Amino acid sequence: MVKLIRLKSDQDKLLFNNNIQSDLIIKPNSKIALQNVSFKKTVESIKVDSTNKKIVYNNGDGDTTINLTESTYDNTDFQNLLTDMKNKLNESLNSTNPSDIGTEFDVRINSSNKMVVETEYALQINPTNRFGTVNIDKSDPTAIFKNAGGNAWDANIGSNSLSAFDGKNGCGIFRAQIGFLGSAGFGFYIGLSETEPQDMAGDFTPNNCQFVINAEHSGTVYRFVDPANPTLTNSTLTPETVAQTDPNNENDILAIEASQGKIELKIYNASNPAGIILTGTTPQEYLGDKPLYPIIGFYNNDCHVKDIQYTFINDFALSNEIDVKQIQVSATLTPPQQDDSIQLKEFDFETTPFARSLGYDFRSLTDSVSEMNFIADKSVRFFDDTECYLVEALNLNFDSYDGSKGQEKRRNLLAVIQNIRDRNQPDVLFDSNSLTFIDLNNPQPLPLRNLQFRIINSDEDDIDVDGFSNMTLLLD
Repeated sequence: MVKLIRLKSDQDKLLFNNNIQSDLIIKPNSKIALQNVSFKKTVESIKVDSTNKKIVYNNGDGDTTINLTESTYDNTDFQNLLTDMKNKLNESLNSTNPSDIGTEFDVRINSSNKMVVETEYALQINPTNRFGTVNIDKSDPTAIFKNAGGNAWDANIGSNSLSAFDGKNGCGIFRAQIGFLGSAGFGFYIGLSETEPQDMAGDFTPNNCQFVINAEHSGTVYRFVDPANPTLTNSTLTPETVAQTDPNNENDILAIEASQGKIELKIYNASNPAGIILTGTTPQEYLGDKPLYPIIGFYNNDCHVKDIQYTFINDFALSNEIDVKQIQVSATLTPPQQDDSIQLKEFDFETTPFARSLGYDFRSLTDSVSEMNFIADKSVRFFDDTECYLVEALNLNFDSYDGSKGQEKRRNLLAVIQNIRDRNQPDVLFDSNSLTFIDLNNPQPLPLRNLQFRIINSDEDDIDVDGFSNMTLLLD
């Protein structure tokens, strides 16, 4: 006759210690089987503190250190950790590092539930070939200029241009050199606008942009637009070198650069060959939720612009339309110049336990590539995710054996439960579809007043659980 016994535990480990206040006597040579088990695993947290918050990476220009925000994360807010890591990495990219130019970090969970730290590398290109609007002459290989249309803001880089910046994500540049600037009129501007290129046609004024540098004419100061100054505002810096178009001259360079999480408006000239932030403005965060598209607006017919450069960023999707590759614009002026060579990339977590909590077997990751792509070895762990669970009797003897390394002996195992459910879920619900009875080895009748069982994981560790746990046994 088969007997059913239910065991219950309210402990934080899977230890069942149940008394039976009844005259339960097991007949000789009985058998036992596990019918079902249910328990809820405790949510494990990932803690970022002073001992593990540091990440050191090398993108090709030496070590850079970031410090994550100290906090505790679990499965409900883990995305906050990924976002914090992504933002800190992007905010650390510096336009003074050639390998950082055009780089953007992304930190995410892939379809296999594994963490990914990657960079996308946008080439620094000359987008002259993208000019598609009227009134612009690009036949001269040394410059482009307005050839018709009267005094109005004409031009953009074309409806097929890609975004140059995406908020505070990444490090990039947009710059152009003065080929010739007259002594009157409003000259030209370079700008970044939330307006998509196909909607820039017509008289697109500087005030429609989020960031602008306007070279008005040789006798007046540069003007600018930024989030703190949404209409054209005077700086105190005057153009220095604006001579006739010449491939070898050292005319001023206008540059909009995304660096260390902020956007800077800079001028490179003979007095400041390494660049100076335009007086009157400061590096500012762009807090908009739209990408920024490059535009060059010409007002006068008699100004020339040359050596246009920008790094395009397009939601981690590379374009097949690579225009004229970047060239060094000057021997004397030294604006940021991209290095797109294959280099040793390194990414180091501060401690191995922290790396393993994110799914990485090792805390130091290296590869010789142009772009980082470090995928975790395992899924992010918030619950016990071992291969299986061992149901073991503590005060009964079975005819069962454990052949695993380190055991290799007789052992009172009642069942091995495979962890086949989604391992990122807390509940374990096991119900045997085919009962397997194991001999108890009791040659004599056995009074049964107390039953002790435990469930451990395949690493022989206790399992942290919440609430009540249940087990049902069958005796025959």
